[in-house]
Amino acid sequence: MAALVFGLFFCAVGVLGVVRLPDSLTRLHASGKVATLGLFGLLVGAALLMPSAWLRLLALGLFVLLTSPVATHAIAASVYRRREIVEELAVADASTAEADITAIDATGVLSRSRIQDIIEAQERALRYHKSNARPKRDRR
Repeated sequence: MAALVFGLFFCAVGVLGVVRLPDSLTRLHASGKVATLGLFGLLVGAALLMPSAWLRLLALGLFVLLTSPVATHAIAASVYRRREIVEELAVADASTAEADITAIDATGVLSRSRIQDIIEAQERALRYHKSNARPKRDRR
């Protein structure tokens, strides 16, 4: 029961951190703690209460241990790219300077500023594949 209480405590603190912390990177830190400490506390408690399921719980814990850092890194990289886009636009408005930068919609900016680059890259890729295509051989 102590392991379950430990896990529930960290889950509750993590959820509270996600709701109350000021910016997305600190929220990401709080959610990472939920994924590791909270879940492992719950898994240990469940393994002690259900000894027949310890192998499945171990596999679940290893899966979370391997995938959680990857997911956290992907989210942090996305936040960083969004911040670069906003800084590239030189948004110096006082109302957005103090606000969470992830609240700014960068989708329109991406579609306007990068669409031509994407089209050109696709055209280059098509030209490359057409020039490097092997002629089909007759299988007779």
